[in-house]
Amino acid sequence: MGFYRIITLLLFMRLSVNAIAVEKIDTSLLHKVFNYINTVDTTNHDSIVRYCYHKYIIKTDRRNIILLAVPTLYEVGHVKSRMFTREFYDKITFRGLRNIDTERLIEINTIPHKRKALPTILKFITPKLYETTLVEEYLLSPFHRENRKLYKYRTFTQPDGNVKMTFSPKTGNTQLVKGMALIDKETGRVIQTEIRGEHDMIRFRMLLDMGSEGILSIIPNRCQVDGRFTFLGNKLSAKYIVDLRTDDFIADSIREDNKLEMMGRVRTPLSDEEKIIIDQYAEKNKPKPIDTLQVSTPSKKNLAKVIFWDYIGENLLTTLSSDFGSNNQGYVRMEPLLNPLYVSYSGRRGFTYKLDARCGYTFSSNSDIFIHAKFGYSFKLRQLYYTIPFEFNYDRKNNGYIRAELGNGNRITNYEILEDIKREHGDSLSWDMMNMHLFKHTYFKLVNNYEISDKIGFKVGLIYHRRKAVEAKAYRLVGKTDSYNTVAPLLSFQYRPFGWKGPIFTADYERSIKGFLKSNIEYARLEIDGSYIHPLSRIRSISMRIGYGLYTHLGNTQYFLDFTNFQENHIPGGWKDDWSGEFELLNSVWYNTSRYYFRVNTTYESPLMLLSNIPWFGHFIELERIYLSGLKVRDLSSYIEYGYGFTTRWLSMGTFVAHKNGKFDGFGFKFGFELFRRW
Repeated sequence: MGFYRIITLLLFMRLSVNAIAVEKIDTSLLHKVFNYINTVDTTNHDSIVRYCYHKYIIKTDRRNIILLAVPTLYEVGHVKSRMFTREFYDKITFRGLRNIDTERLIEINTIPHKRKALPTILKFITPKLYETTLVEEYLLSPFHRENRKLYKYRTFTQPDGNVKMTFSPKTGNTQLVKGMALIDKETGRVIQTEIRGEHDMIRFRMLLDMGSEGILSIIPNRCQVDGRFTFLGNKLSAKYIVDLRTDDFIADSIREDNKLEMMGRVRTPLSDEEKIIIDQYAEKNKPKPIDTLQVSTPSKKNLAKVIFWDYIGENLLTTLSSDFGSNNQGYVRMEPLLNPLYVSYSGRRGFTYKLDARCGYTFSSNSDIFIHAKFGYSFKLRQLYYTIPFEFNYDRKNNGYIRAELGNGNRITNYEILEDIKREHGDSLSWDMMNMHLFKHTYFKLVNNYEISDKIGFKVGLIYHRRKAVEAKAYRLVGKTDSYNTVAPLLSFQYRPFGWKGPIFTADYERSIKGFLKSNIEYARLEIDGSYIHPLSRIRSISMRIGYGLYTHLGNTQYFLDFTNFQENHIPGGWKDDWSGEFELLNSVWYNTSRYYFRVNTTYESPLMLLSNIPWFGHFIELERIYLSGLKVRDLSSYIEYGYGFTTRWLSMGTFVAHKNGKFDGFGFKFGFELFRRW
């Protein structure tokens, strides 16, 4: 027998074995699974009350100093203990899938300072099996029809008449999972399922027992999540258990008793490790007898530990968080002061370090106040940027709010003033050496917003701009003012023809009057803008934006042409904040030199596109984007910018190419850290 005949025979045998091994998929059962959510009323319900026992244990198997910089893990990274547990017992009221109230009844927490640790795993304990994504906006569910082409399914009939279904991804991307499920053959309801995957630095396994009927059949009746976190030599393991019950095991009259005793009545059996932790907690919190004959001496504290670990470390390396008010209506949150993960880079601004803090207070379900201060420092430009908005929501139902915002922008380049000075004074001074074209920019904006309906909204207010010359002495030398101010009433009208889920069209008008509140520049400006994010299946989308702006009136000068919808973002955020609808390579001069602009921006986003198919590396690609943008301003008849970007658990990166007036104008890239952004 010849060599080629042997190879042919072996290939035929291999194909035959594969054909026998692969069981035919029960497509009718798959259809029932995908359609089950449509058979359940998830909107209008009488109140359904359940009680939920929840516990988790976290073990630090290996740790080093880097663990201190990981959000929520500073507390477990610098103390002696390596095992921590947290238990709580809640009352849950279901009034629909989107209307769930939770009341905390008891809680025991052995983490220092009662903090949370690894809260990102908490998202996995209530997966949305029948929606496009299992957890928030990631992890494509194998139980949703749109994702069918991404998975391979096999079905096996069980002796009890139910069906075991296995699923595995066709590509090993981090947005996909694998596992098995036990399915009710008659209805397509998932009875039990095991789901395994890896996302956002967490390798996880979910074991779910689903409810049996109604809205509770699409919610886990019992859930166990095993998670493992590894990062630069650090290894942590965690086990979460959630148990939903029909009966309350604690009488209302004794809820103020010892919480250890109450928790002992409701908890599931503890493991040996959990018993050790709880016993240590009980011993530490045991009431001490009062000895009137002996005065206890306060124990000496390690001063170095208090200063460096508890005070400096906690304030510099951890997120500062505090609630206040009788019912915790208020909160304060501040990101760590020293965290290299909040650094981004672009060719124009260089490295930028960012920091934000927020504070809020809720008066009622329809009113609250909110402050979100954002800061950024550009090391290349040596500039500190900030925006500090204060927002009072007086009617949340109609999006009624008053917003005051203080901020600054980039140093504005304005050659018009310099040219006017040159014409007046000739060559008497070395103008080019004085940097008289550079101005610092500060603004204050006060607006009132109100939505008449889901389709129509309007905004009225006032905006103040102050441009202060960097070389103020040079202006005083030639007898010119070094400060140019504008105060403009503004009116904005927004139209949403299909409500909030469709395109949004906005018209903005501003009019600054010379002499009004010490304004020394007059102008009138109109801008029209349209934007729309069109969702596609499998968390894909196309975002589109088109805008036009025009100064309909200018005074004797064209100083400081500054638009609202066509400006540079100086404090870039993460992937979702500013990686769409921006010009990444456009020189900042072009934002302030034309009395009109016309812009178009489009972006296509998908979790599985180009790099996702590369072995190993493609596993970590979460989202990919393709950009195409165009611009027309004075002296720039056409500017086209296109690029490609992707995001992973570590960072987002994009590469861009620009063409100006039909000629190549440059190549650049930008990146920002995404690590722990969702933690």
